[in-house]
Amino acid sequence: MEIFVLVLMAVVVGLLIYTIVRLGRDDYTLLANRMADRTRERLQVLRPCPLCGSMLRRGETVHTVVFSGGPRAPGPSGGGNASAAHPSTAPAAGGGRQQDAITHMFGCRYCYPADDSHPRICPVCNRTLSADGYVIARLFQKPGKKHVHVLGCTECRKANSRDTLRSART
Repeated sequence: MEIFVLVLMAVVVGLLIYTIVRLGRDDYTLLANRMADRTRERLQVLRPCPLCGSMLRRGETVHTVVFSGGPRAPGPSGGGNASAAHPSTAPAAGGGRQQDAITHMFGCRYCYPADDSHPRICPVCNRTLSADGYVIARLFQKPGKKHVHVLGCTECRKANSRDTLRSART
């Protein structure tokens, strides 16, 4: 009978130790998960300003002017495509609708208005923009997502249009 009681006590003690260890492990896992969630909440995704390179936090934006436009004017022959409106809508790769519009980008809160400590540099020609200069870009919008394709600044777009006109004349 004494052996039976000793074996029964050993089994009960073993189950208690197993339960304590298992509960302790779950508590530490729960604590670690809570701490990781808090860290993720405090984590900030920084994105660079396309003109000066300053890192922008969530909520800090680049000053832009988006031209939504209206129906396009008829061409010189009088028969223009009046139904084509800007921003244009084209099917996107993911099956959703994608809109694009012409955008003038002036800079973030660090580089606009023009400031010597944060020079605004054109990503296309690498020139420093003048105080009244801006970058011309195309803004592509899908539901929940925006993408900008920089075409050039006021200076390099002028130079490109002059070169195009010269080559067209010759």
